[in-house]
Amino acid sequence: MDSSTGWLIASVIVAYLIWFKSIARSLTGPRVWPLLGSLPGLIQNANRMHDWIADNLRTRGGTYQTCISPLPFLARKQGLVTVTCDPKNLEHILKAKFDNYPKGPTWQSVFHDLLGEGIFNSDGDTWLFQRKTAALEFTTRTLRQAMARWVSRAIKLRFCPILKTAQLEGKPVDLQDLLLRLTFDNICGLAFGKDPQTLSPGLPENSFASAFDRATEATLQRFILPESIWKLKKWLRLGMEVDLSKSLGHVDEYLTAVINTRKLELLNKVDGGTPHDDLLSRFMKKKEAYSDTFLRHVALNFILAGRDTSSVALSWFFWLHVAADDVLPDGTVVPAGSAITYSIYSTGRMKFIWGEDVLEFRPERWLSGDGKKFEIKDQFRFVSFNAGPRICLGKDLAYLQMKSIAAAVLLRHRLTVVAGHRVEQKMSLTLFMKYGLMVDLHPRDLEPIVEKIGCTGMARDGDC
Repeated sequence: MDSSTGWLIASVIVAYLIWFKSIARSLTGPRVWPLLGSLPGLIQNANRMHDWIADNLRTRGGTYQTCISPLPFLARKQGLVTVTCDPKNLEHILKAKFDNYPKGPTWQSVFHDLLGEGIFNSDGDTWLFQRKTAALEFTTRTLRQAMARWVSRAIKLRFCPILKTAQLEGKPVDLQDLLLRLTFDNICGLAFGKDPQTLSPGLPENSFASAFDRATEATLQRFILPESIWKLKKWLRLGMEVDLSKSLGHVDEYLTAVINTRKLELLNKVDGGTPHDDLLSRFMKKKEAYSDTFLRHVALNFILAGRDTSSVALSWFFWLHVAADDVLPDGTVVPAGSAITYSIYSTGRMKFIWGEDVLEFRPERWLSGDGKKFEIKDQFRFVSFNAGPRICLGKDLAYLQMKSIAAAVLLRHRLTVVAGHRVEQKMSLTLFMKYGLMVDLHPRDLEPIVEKIGCTGMARDGDC
């Protein structure tokens, strides 16, 4: 290599480092590295991603910006990521400027193999059509009644007997696993009218449920890696991309069989066959002719929404694309082509949102001043069900399911965490516990409560 080439390379390196220093100085997030951006920090904190993001947001007032591609012409556009948990910013993103913050190509590319153009992976007219169609179904009384039947039947015939048996035998149970199985059975029943019976005595392995779990886990890995890397792994069939391909093949095969069976059943219904009130059947009864691929994605989108989020009760982040230059309410400038993500996990852990006692377990914070009424908080402070036009359609159904399960358990049992059991987060699309939730079950004596209620009633009449 001659001296002129050496000087040229050295000049390019020096120029890049000067440019990088100016870019890094303008970023407010965790440390970024030349060429690698924020990737080292992401990898280092992969096992505590939720808390790492929350820590960064806490020290920076609720919003920060980082760079995942510190390269000229990319750093201020595709490589820039704005992270926020400020309710004012969330309202701006999710409601006031909703059209400026679509899911965008990055999110859609990651989830396309799993969710296609379903309601959770689409924008614009495609999303609006599915949203309107689903909204009509979710507001019908028959769908709520169907959900109530599925939940009641599963709790009475399978969930409670399993807990009762464990209590009598003095054996601990993994409550998270039982809840995942229960909600999976319920949402499959509601989505396409088929009960996989994963919550049964002996807790049998279900190939469809297992394939679905592997597919969602493998899809998450794509978010951690740069798009070029995971696409290369997909092309070369390496790592979890192999698992994803196999799992999706199994899921598609299972749902295709369900759809074909349902088509025959709907045809037979004309001749007096058994009626169906599940979501898949409702879409198939529409005048529009939907492809089998579209119907599979409809079912998968609703399973993803109804199974994991009800049993785990918390999604941790959303990733959006910035369509046009904008300024958030807190003054943060977000250029077109960049990405913005809001951390639901962090929103529930900020003192500037919830006060000094934010990390304390205080259910009464949800009650009115006199303690007699449940008060719904600002939807942009409590965003577990999303907010704005994309607010969860099944929120009321999820509350129905969670309340029913909680009441069934707490009326019958006292729960204690098994001694020595580690409760840690698992890196996943929803906030799972890494080692489950192992609990011992004890009988609950309701007599003192019944007596207190009876005494309170007699006191009002002057007899106690």
